[in-house]
Amino acid sequence: MKPFRGVSLFLAATAVAACGFAACDSKPKVNIQCETFNGETLDLTPDAYREYLSLTNENDMAKLLWGHNVSRNFLPVIASKSVTFNWESDVSVSLYTFTLSTTEDFSNVVLSKETDGNFCVVEHLVPGTYYWKVSDGQGNETAVDTFTVSDYVRSMSVGGIRNFRDLGGWKTESGKKIKYGLTYRCAALRENSGSALSDLGVQTELDLRAGDEYTRTVLAPAYGISFAQAGIMQGDYVLKDKSFYSMLTPEQIEEKRHSAAAFQQEYADALYNAFKLYTDKINYPIVFHCTSGADRTGTFAFLLAGMLGVEADDLYRDFELTCFSMGGKRWRSNIEQDESGNYFFNDDGYVTVSDNYVAIGLLYKGLMTCYSTGDGKLSSAIKNYLRTDVGLTDEDFQKIENIMLE
Repeated sequence: MKPFRGVSLFLAATAVAACGFAACDSKPKVNIQCETFNGETLDLTPDAYREYLSLTNENDMAKLLWGHNVSRNFLPVIASKSVTFNWESDVSVSLYTFTLSTTEDFSNVVLSKETDGNFCVVEHLVPGTYYWKVSDGQGNETAVDTFTVSDYVRSMSVGGIRNFRDLGGWKTESGKKIKYGLTYRCAALRENSGSALSDLGVQTELDLRAGDEYTRTVLAPAYGISFAQAGIMQGDYVLKDKSFYSMLTPEQIEEKRHSAAAFQQEYADALYNAFKLYTDKINYPIVFHCTSGADRTGTFAFLLAGMLGVEADDLYRDFELTCFSMGGKRWRSNIEQDESGNYFFNDDGYVTVSDNYVAIGLLYKGLMTCYSTGDGKLSSAIKNYLRTDVGLTDEDFQKIENIMLE
């Protein structure tokens, strides 16, 4: 996803203008006035992400991430900006109806809400053009106002689940983008999050953790969300061909602590089952997670979005956004300083942490070294890996692309 530039966000317009009204002849005219957007474009990117996503130089990214290496205990749940709609009437009204649509004739209403207040707050809007109006149940209605939400990283507050992000919006090498609202990445689900997930229309939960303790969901059956377990490991663990380790120095091998991370067939089997879920539209929307929504979740997001054609720079950005939600060194590689004090990502491809193994950079390096098809594209290397090690087919890839890309 490219950096967002030059967009001013006003959650309510600064000038109040009359929007018009309709009234029955038998009743006095009532003037409902609304604060208008007048076609304005809104960028709902969370403030916590804004500076990072605006950066284009890797050294600047490394510096920011280094300075943001804080404990998760100090990090709030990050949610995209909400949009507030305000209005007023010249007579006392007990109940208003707020209506939001993606079509000007309101043939596709996405929200209709009754409220006794003079405002309505809407969260998690998907990018696109919207139309809205307010009525008072007495024949009085504002004129239609419109605004557009630009593409952004849709980070969401959903049932108290941390690190919850829509994978939609990332651009691909073909010029297409991943559709919003089809799949979400996050940390472990909570028992009380079923209602919020149901409101999003989630049909399938994909748990990427292995082990007998993760063979069932924490969600109540009443929500009707199907459960699938596909336990994998993170980073280069999932690659069978480890010949790219010859590129690492003995010091890097020693520091990695895991030597040549052993491939297990169960990882390939799990990835096969996980990707197969994405070939059938009936399973969507799909939410996938591990415990923190960081490493195993980040690995699966890297493979899925990369297979769809999202390029490495943006895949790294998606991975590193976890730093702002969960804390810790979720970086593409270790960060160092040069003699001038400038920060940079080194060539390790992994991050040294005391209790975890973060190697999204080695996953990239392994894919491009051992699975490249010669065209230089990461998407081709991922597809080659998924064919040879996992067992997926070109037909599977086409089905997923047909569903997820626009």
